[in-house]
Amino acid sequence: MDTYTVLAKPVETNRLILRKFVEGDEIPLFHEYCGDRESSKYLQRRPHANIEQTKCMFENWSGTKWKNNDKDFAWIIGERKTNLAMGLVMFIHKGDHGEIHFGLGGKFQGQGFMREAITAVIVYLKNNSRLKRIETFCDAENMKSRNVLIETGFTETTLLKHWAIFPALGDNKRDCLGFMIEINKNI
Repeated sequence: MDTYTVLAKPVETNRLILRKFVEGDEIPLFHEYCGDRESSKYLQRRPHANIEQTKCMFENWSGTKWKNNDKDFAWIIGERKTNLAMGLVMFIHKGDHGEIHFGLGGKFQGQGFMREAITAVIVYLKNNSRLKRIETFCDAENMKSRNVLIETGFTETTLLKHWAIFPALGDNKRDCLGFMIEINKNI
């Protein structure tokens, strides 16, 4: 195991538990996030066509990859009291740093859940890894993601011209904003 490895483990906050996939998560995740056109607007994939597609994605990213200590994995964002699956935070290992991406079902947005989840991920990675920084990007017009990143301590680092395709917004590469936060700069 390299010195920068991050293990997939549950992370709890006052209102949330970031955890692995459990059978049944695919139903709310499909209806509220993966299969919802508005919630999928800024994703680099089309909305899922059915619940089985959502289940396969999460069984892999937040199931199999947890069991195998994969370098890349996803946390399911669950409501702590009910365990209801609301969204996800993906972690992608990039050597001495990590990359995250995140999403939340529409009816859960605007309540501070994503800010709480991203803050918890930052603290977890700071305390449980030797990673130097976390990076991410979002579509230049995705103000909700931009605001969450800024509110959780990320710094906007660059304009990424013609960077990524978001199929719900067309077939052309779109401008994105790059973000970064240092977490262990003295290690």
